[in-house]
Amino acid sequence: MQRKKWIALIIVMAVLFAGLIVEGFTGTPEDLANHPGYAWEENVVSGTGNAKIIQLFVNGVISGERNAAGIPTNTEILREQLRYAEEDENVKALVLRIDSPGGEVVATDEIYNRLLRFKQVRNIPIVVSMGSTAASGGYYLATAADTIFANPNTLTGSLGVIFNLVNYSEAANKLGIHQYAIKSGRFKDIGSPTRPVTAQEQQIFQTLVNESYHKFVDVIVKGRNLSRERVLEIADGRVYSGEQAKQLGLIDKFGDLEEATQHALSLSGEQTATVVRYSDQISFSKLLFSMKQHWSNPDPLGLSRILDRHSTHRLLYQFIPGES
Repeated sequence: MQRKKWIALIIVMAVLFAGLIVEGFTGTPEDLANHPGYAWEENVVSGTGNAKIIQLFVNGVISGERNAAGIPTNTEILREQLRYAEEDENVKALVLRIDSPGGEVVATDEIYNRLLRFKQVRNIPIVVSMGSTAASGGYYLATAADTIFANPNTLTGSLGVIFNLVNYSEAANKLGIHQYAIKSGRFKDIGSPTRPVTAQEQQIFQTLVNESYHKFVDVIVKGRNLSRERVLEIADGRVYSGEQAKQLGLIDKFGDLEEATQHALSLSGEQTATVVRYSDQISFSKLLFSMKQHWSNPDPLGLSRILDRHSTHRLLYQFIPGES
């Protein structure tokens, strides 16, 4: 019994000591890959040889906003993985698996430009493999590829921009709730949910949407070698199946992740290569860091994010059923 008490005490002291170390981590996302709790390790999927084909993944909504626990976003992780791959001279091709409805305009565009930089710096092929959904911002990222694979049933398209505004002024009036905005300019409270949107304000928002939409059209024209007139015809916000997308020239081939990887190997010029995925190393410090963030999270269920979904105005390259 006494021995068990000593073991328990040692574990507690180790946890507290390591917690102090983790507490001291205040680095930026760029430091993430070098942090001992989040260093990347390579997992071999298949193949042999020094040459590598890297498989990276874009899953879920593309967002640059960390949750209440401070967990790195999928865009931060992907950016760090791209940096890691860029510094590895043995990487000869990149396969990007996309299963995403898209997301924030800025976060999507940042990853897109990071993919273009990767191609420019390393001069190696990028092949995209679409999963169940690669719509809106998910397709935006796909345009950076040399070849796009999809399943005939993949949900893609939704080429466009959406900007949501929620208005509850009528409900507020019925409840006797009034908000008075003391503002420095006539448009400082633009988009306020407590009053109707004016025609001028709607035009301002429409201008922002149009700018992002034309940027989306530009990347499709550039990435898919389609005429601008043709892209404008098909980029009306509707979703397409993989079958329809192939007929429209939005994708190149049908196939799964393995077939996309084999195609990447053929584009690389290598005879053989090791297919690799990155994962963050499982370490004691990482475990403590995650536990610390969870314990310090004032909203572990993420309810505030659900409630605030429409409270923060964002331009979105995102497929949202019922809204787009």
